[in-house]
Amino acid sequence: MSGEVNHSVIVSGLEELARAHRILDLEGHNDMSLGHLSWRDPLGRGLWLKRGNIGLEEVTASDFILLSFDGDVLDGEGIRHLEWPIHAEILQSRSDVNVAAHTHPFHSTVLSATDAEIGPFSNEGVWFEDGVRHFKLTSDLVNTPVLGRELAHALGGASAVLLKNHGATFVGASIKEATLAGVFLERAARVQLALAGSGIPHHHSGADEIRQKKQTIYPPRAVDNF
Repeated sequence: MSGEVNHSVIVSGLEELARAHRILDLEGHNDMSLGHLSWRDPLGRGLWLKRGNIGLEEVTASDFILLSFDGDVLDGEGIRHLEWPIHAEILQSRSDVNVAAHTHPFHSTVLSATDAEIGPFSNEGVWFEDGVRHFKLTSDLVNTPVLGRELAHALGGASAVLLKNHGATFVGASIKEATLAGVFLERAARVQLALAGSGIPHHHSGADEIRQKKQTIYPPRAVDNF
């Protein structure tokens, strides 16, 4: 019975993770067959990662491979994404994170080429009350454990980090939270670029109001609903 329960939990989780890929496709994160989300294996064996060579919009529950934190393929079939260390190193460094993602959303990628900090200029930006960090060590693939650890360090305790001239990485305690982080990151980046291009002076609220606003707008029931 225990084995059946564990299998059911994993199947259900992978179905939700596949849906998250497809949602992010609709929210501007698709880039050919690039981009991937991972989910910490509930049995402690490592992480489930989308296989390579398929777009976000194509992902189903059968399109994941189980990796150890050293990158060994333990289960599933398909190509392992070169940037698997992003996921392995973040999940090892952040016990509060169960889902990590790396994609190339257009507006977030534009801002990754700047020193601008994504601010809480809209409700979406409020999700990132601790700010969105920048990873500037390289604009190339984060395809080694060393680079993965550097990216995890740049992310720190935040929910998102921009990779220089490359894209974005975002995380969450759950699949739902990570999905919303990706959706809100790209929407906040779009708002900020629109403001910058308008030439109109703009500002956001102070830290105390932003903290309260996040609690008001994004309680657990709202996360489930969204």
